[in-house]
Amino acid sequence: MRRRPTALAASAVTVLLLSACTGDADADPDATTAGTPPPSSAAATSDPADEEPVAGGVTEECLLGTWRLDLAAMQDDLRRVLGAAGEGAVEVTVDGTTTYEFADGGAFAADVDSNSAMTMSGDGVELTSESRSTGDLTGRWALTGDQLTISDVDSSGLDVTTSGTLDGEDLELPEGSAEDAIEALPPTASTATCSASTLTLVMSLQPDESSEPLTMAYTLRR
Repeated sequence: MRRRPTALAASAVTVLLLSACTGDADADPDATTAGTPPPSSAAATSDPADEEPVAGGVTEECLLGTWRLDLAAMQDDLRRVLGAAGEGAVEVTVDGTTTYEFADGGAFAADVDSNSAMTMSGDGVELTSESRSTGDLTGRWALTGDQLTISDVDSSGLDVTTSGTLDGEDLELPEGSAEDAIEALPPTASTATCSASTLTLVMSLQPDESSEPLTMAYTLRR
């Protein structure tokens, strides 16, 4: 049965909102292990001691400060997740920058200036979509064991715009939703692992009620 175009479009918009808060990368399209970010040039050249997780996997002291998203790892994991979700042939690219700041006392802030694009093909349908996200987000963070939560998110400073085509015809899409982007990234609930140079946040997501949950990893660098 041919998949309905509206369902394919909804999947594309969801993915673009997920990747809208990302930055510059030129990723290898090979799939990666679930929840495990691929190695990046930053990881390859860093001191091995800096990659060793702190005792317990994460501490507030390790979490504090400013972190930059590793977009090579992000792109690979987006492709892996979409492949596991059975979304057909998918190509995802992102560029720009995004940083997270975890401040003492529990304040959280993200600074976003990014573009993302995707081409999805399946069941005789080709859909392309582009998204642009700029601005900032604020919220509160809390760490319990290795479980990181980000709450009370204020997205009023984030602007998201999305456009797309279906088989070459322009799609009438709703305005980009900052709230939808917030639900995808930064993850509101994740399992954290921290070292001197790397912070990894692993979250679970479920494409639809009939699908098995998937994991996605967000790798950040100092």
